Amino acid sequence: MMIERTKYGPGCWKVVGTSGDSSCPQLPVRGHCRNCSEYAAAGRGLFDRDIPDDYQLQWTEVIARNKEREPTDFISVVVFRLRREWLALKTVYFQEIGENREVHSVPHRTNKIFRGLVNIGGELLLCVSAADVLGLGEEMGAQVDQSNYRRMAVIRHAGRRFVFAVEEVLGVYRFAPIDLQKTPATVSGAAVAFTKGIFNLEDKTIGVLDEEAFLSALSLTF
Repeated sequence: MMIERTKYGPGCWKVVGTSGDSSCPQLPVRGHCRNCSEYAAAGRGLFDRDIPDDYQLQWTEVIARNKEREPTDFISVVVFRLRREWLALKTVYFQEIGENREVHSVPHRTNKIFRGLVNIGGELLLCVSAADVLGLGEEMGAQVDQSNYRRMAVIRHAGRRFVFAVEEVLGVYRFAPIDLQKTPATVSGAAVAFTKGIFNLEDKTIGVLDEEAFLSALSLTF
């Protein structure tokens, strides 16, 4: 059975059709405006329009522009503070960051860098002073109430687990390699040898640790 074309004109579906008040007499037969010849004709009309005079020029300019590539190789790091320095180490090396714990000294072994043993989840782990490995100078002393911030970071490297204390943990952040800048001379002393660059985070300059140099130095402590 051939259905007669509706007497309503272009755009009628917005007034008396499925997008309007549904009063079109053909609607019960057709079921939906997309089954109507008026709707189909309007769709074809979109493709039959004349191309604007400047259409080709506009798209030529768009295609010719330099494309800005979105960085896809973001680096995930944990940002923390050792004494006065804000540093970052790749997230993959961290197993746990917990509350400050008591460090038990080891007779004839405990020194400035090797601090002793720490009980983490029932396992005694070697505790080192990462700040002293990096040569970050003296403790901050009473300048900051460190008891409110100090945390213990548990990391894993070459099948071994270590613990080191940090003054404060800012959290996990991601940055693009393109944002990594050269390490300035203002980074504390020996720490320059353990960093591969810096990036800015809010109002802080974060030194990104060279994981191989830093973790190897921790391993050589024992």
